[in-house]
Amino acid sequence: MLSENVQTRKIERHRTAIVRRGLSRPVRLALEARLFEEDATFFDYGCGHGVDVRVIGERGYASSGWDPYYFPENETRPADIVNLGYVINVIECQQERREALLQAWSLARKVLIVAARVLPVERGKDDLPYGDGLITSRNTFQKYYEQQELKHYIDSVLGTDPIPVEPGVCFVFRYESDAQAFRAFLHRRV
Repeated sequence: MLSENVQTRKIERHRTAIVRRGLSRPVRLALEARLFEEDATFFDYGCGHGVDVRVIGERGYASSGWDPYYFPENETRPADIVNLGYVINVIECQQERREALLQAWSLARKVLIVAARVLPVERGKDDLPYGDGLITSRNTFQKYYEQQELKHYIDSVLGTDPIPVEPGVCFVFRYESDAQAFRAFLHRRV
């Protein structure tokens, strides 16, 4: 049983947002996979500090993002490519986590990028079990996934088969023809 103060403390999700100089790994993978066509639009759902939005915009793509803490005034909007990068792993409420995945999917016209933390080699000594994850020493929540677990979770919520790209990163295509073309692209790279 968790102590009372752990059960009642407010988890600070915004503290998981990393300040980066360049693109996140999932968005970089989408660029390398040539998912960004000439006139592609990009939306980052849960964009944190907005680095991916800024860098993709600097590359000439229509780019915007929303974050409940850093950019709550921004509107969510449909885009060809929607990024849900390292969001579902920081939401401690399973229903909210599911709703975030569904909302991001509803915005994706062509592809949804889903990234989540994968199982750590070793948990932090101050991490406390909470729900299906951990409360970290920074008072954040982390749900660590195994790759197959992440794939199964996305499929069970969205009813579509995600394509694992790297550990913790899946692409979910709106149209099966695009998914097949991407699978062929992956096989040509091998």
